Amino acid sequence: MTDTPEQTRIQAQERVNKFWEDAEKRSSPHRQQAFSYEQFAIEYSKKGFETLTYLNGGALVALPAALAFFKADVPASSIIAVAGSFIAGLLAVVLAQVMAFFTMTKRSEAAQLLANEAVLSVSAINNPIGSAAHQEMEARANKTRAQANERLSSSDRYRLAGLAIYSASVLAFVIGCVLGAAAVLRAKNGVP
Repeated sequence: MTDTPEQTRIQAQERVNKFWEDAEKRSSPHRQQAFSYEQFAIEYSKKGFETLTYLNGGALVALPAALAFFKADVPASSIIAVAGSFIAGLLAVVLAQVMAFFTMTKRSEAAQLLANEAVLSVSAINNPIGSAAHQEMEARANKTRAQANERLSSSDRYRLAGLAIYSASVLAFVIGCVLGAAAVLRAKNGVP
């Protein structure tokens, strides 16, 4: 005996429900753990941005006091190079924060698209398999998933750019410190 289209749809829905129950049961702890780690990463990045801002900004503000403390006659070109390095570090922090913003907005867009894709997939399943409505919903779901994946790829590119710029800020701080120390030592030793 052949099942009716309604019986086939009900069986398909039962399989789908069983699948999602099993998937939720097995994946939920991992998703919760991933969410926790993502929250930690966001907190660490915020602290990192603050720290780099304080390091570069504090060094820039402390530069005149440090030169006065060491009583060194440092050439203006050396002072400008040191200050320029700290300013570059501050600008890099701002750019890294912009990259972090775009990373999160792209991830948000992807999450919204994935939610839409889930609705379209459920809508496809609730139509008879092979019907025009089923095929249309399935095609729209696949297109929406592809758009979500594009957003996630874009997010990854912004994240990598942000990490590179963040590293450049650290490097600018270190270079500023090295240039400042070298300028003071040269001035104290009478080397131009």
